[in-house]
Amino acid sequence: MTNTWWICVIFFLSVERDTGMRRTSSLLASLPVSSSARDAAAFRTEHGVILPPSSGRIAASSSRETAPNENIRGGNLHLESLVTERCRSEAFTIEDALDLFETAANVSPKPSIYAINVLLNAICRMKHYPTVLSLYNKLNQMQGIPPSIHTYGVLIKCCCRMNWVDLGFGVFGDLLKRGHVPNAIIFRSLVDGLCSEKGVSEATMIFDRMSLMGCEPDVFSYSVLIKGLCSTGSMGLALELHQKMATLGGSCKPNVFTYGTIIDYLCKDGAVSKALKLIDEMTHAGVAPDVRTYTSIIHGHSTLGRWKEAVNIFKEMVDRGLLPNVVTFGILMDSLCKHKKTAEAHKLLDLMNEKGEKPSVISYTILVQGYCHEGRLADARKVFDSMSGKGLCPNCHTYSALINGFVKNQKIDGAVELFKKMQQQGLKPNVVTYSTLLDGLCHLGRMEDVGSLLNEMVAQGIQPNVITYNSIICGFGRLGKWKEAFQLLNEMIEQRIHPDIVTLSTLINFICKEGKVQEAHRLLEKMISGGMEPNIVTYNTLMDGYCMVGRMNDAVRVYDSMVSKGHKPNAVTYNILIDGYCKRCRIDKALSLFNAMPDHGVQHTTIVYNIILVGMYRLGRITDAEKFFDKMLAARVCPDLYTYNTILDGLCKNRCVDEAIKLFQDALSSDVNLNIISFTTLIDGLFKAGKINEAKNLFNSIRDKDLKPTIITYTIMVKGLIKEGLSHEVDYLLLDMEKSGCPADSIMFNTMVRCLLEKDEIEKAMEIIRKMKEQSFSFEASTVAQIFKVLSKDGQYRDYLKLLPDFSGHCAK
Repeated sequence: MTNTWWICVIFFLSVERDTGMRRTSSLLASLPVSSSARDAAAFRTEHGVILPPSSGRIAASSSRETAPNENIRGGNLHLESLVTERCRSEAFTIEDALDLFETAANVSPKPSIYAINVLLNAICRMKHYPTVLSLYNKLNQMQGIPPSIHTYGVLIKCCCRMNWVDLGFGVFGDLLKRGHVPNAIIFRSLVDGLCSEKGVSEATMIFDRMSLMGCEPDVFSYSVLIKGLCSTGSMGLALELHQKMATLGGSCKPNVFTYGTIIDYLCKDGAVSKALKLIDEMTHAGVAPDVRTYTSIIHGHSTLGRWKEAVNIFKEMVDRGLLPNVVTFGILMDSLCKHKKTAEAHKLLDLMNEKGEKPSVISYTILVQGYCHEGRLADARKVFDSMSGKGLCPNCHTYSALINGFVKNQKIDGAVELFKKMQQQGLKPNVVTYSTLLDGLCHLGRMEDVGSLLNEMVAQGIQPNVITYNSIICGFGRLGKWKEAFQLLNEMIEQRIHPDIVTLSTLINFICKEGKVQEAHRLLEKMISGGMEPNIVTYNTLMDGYCMVGRMNDAVRVYDSMVSKGHKPNAVTYNILIDGYCKRCRIDKALSLFNAMPDHGVQHTTIVYNIILVGMYRLGRITDAEKFFDKMLAARVCPDLYTYNTILDGLCKNRCVDEAIKLFQDALSSDVNLNIISFTTLIDGLFKAGKINEAKNLFNSIRDKDLKPTIITYTIMVKGLIKEGLSHEVDYLLLDMEKSGCPADSIMFNTMVRCLLEKDEIEKAMEIIRKMKEQSFSFEASTVAQIFKVLSKDGQYRDYLKLLPDFSGHCAK
């Protein structure tokens, strides 16, 4: 071997540590070299994976001139034909491969290396990479079958696929020692292996030095390096290399794989517009986009929420005669389902069957998730049940999706039934399945069932994660069981499961609702000192807690702290503070904040207008409220139903019933769908204004609007009728309530007793009292006080006191 040849080898295998002497690629001058050079011989000795060849065999192939020609077939031609035929069979297994190799090792005469290479290639395609290395070791010990350059190519490819690139370089050293000249396939495997290990700098150096070894890079070599650059985020360098390929042309001209790789990574980065320009470029270059290319674009649009654009690309793909595969269909179906268009996604499933593309379990799972997201549980269950007819079995993800649908739609019993069926089918629920079911039970307050299921989960060897604990902590919090919630928090920490922002925000939220804002603030400070920065939700929660207890100055201090740490207040932040000021009758301060919102990039919403309207009407500032409502309309902020109900309530409570009637009628004529609250509010206002007939007529019109009176509506009617001396009409009203499935409750009966006593209708009051006793209804303290006051002062009715129940057991405060 010449000195020049060995200089090239040394130059190739060495990566200089000295930055002053390091020769880096002009393409990757900005990227650092990630590691030192591979020492092939040392690595082989250290790992002992590939046996070194015998000295006799090295001598037999010590120069390139005497290197074996892998294209020469000889030896046992019958066995070679058998190997070739068997390896091409789709039914070929790893056991068949091992049997054939054993036969080749023991037969005489020996087959040529060609047959061995075919066999090793077949095993490599089956991804039994360690088996290839093992058989190579056996081959190394055999006599009469020297490895060829193709043998080393398969071996290096297997090493790199197992992420043993160092071992691949060891094999590379062996092939050089045996006098072989590495080809583009071998270099491509090494470059691909280095890129897989994020050693793109080294991969680029090897790529640049290929020509020094007498091997010019081809389109496949370029494409592998481009893929590595894209995977490490060096998209600019990848595009630069791609442009170089286009300039060189010939065997380096970018192909569909090259374009497809760049397009795929551009779409993953959200740069779909750039990807589309690249598609135009490849089309003009005479390279037709394939299914993979279109699938990448569809995925890119879907990730950005552009389902319409994704559908258009899908149609273009089909129009070009390309048949979408199961991945393409799945991506588009998922995009449609996320935008509540599951019915359209279902049509795609039918199209798959028509085109002969068999849907997968994932395809059906996507549909199940979509229907559940839309609350269409019956359709979700139908899709789920149809899988068995298609020869598919639901997996853990499918069951989890359907269980989640039942939980989110408050069908917990159905979810539990599915969970049990899943286990009966031999499927093991995962942490997502358990957490979903636990969350559903927590929302219903079934904490005993939660404890049992959690114990089962741990017994099955599935450790709860932070999401699991968050659900249970939230469940205890809703029930006010803070001792249990904090015990669970301590358990999390003991299990080395770090609480996240959701955990602590949940605790702060429920502590604030209990009125213990200072404790919540201490928890926030502890959270910050522990290195966890609260988010906008956490700060808003604490501000809301201070506002609820009327400590506006403290709420503002939290706001200032939040802003000082770089958090930008959102609409919720302003709503909380403005509502707090309104409830403390500081409407001018609320308006000041309202006016400052646009200056901080926060737009006014219907909610904030409603909050201020409530505050103005509470203070009796009717004129200001009317002007503010006009301002709302002028700003083109659409009033919602709550807005109209707020104004109706404010006008009625401020004795502006005529204005309330006008607003009510204007809303009806404007096709505003007023609800039963609207009717109830105005009925109450009409009674208080002495407009009895108008109130009765409005009540009678409720059903004409396809609405149903509530117990509150009936209570207001009963109270109004009794006060106007129309107690005889109450009996008909009570009968109507029974027929409507809305029987009188304790509040209504207490109201009736007080109103009847005020009107001195003692007999009727006593009748209601007896009904209350029979139905075990509680007596409110004000009702009891009025009963004793009225019956005690008039000697005529003192004997009734003996007939009254013992209020000590029935009295409610």
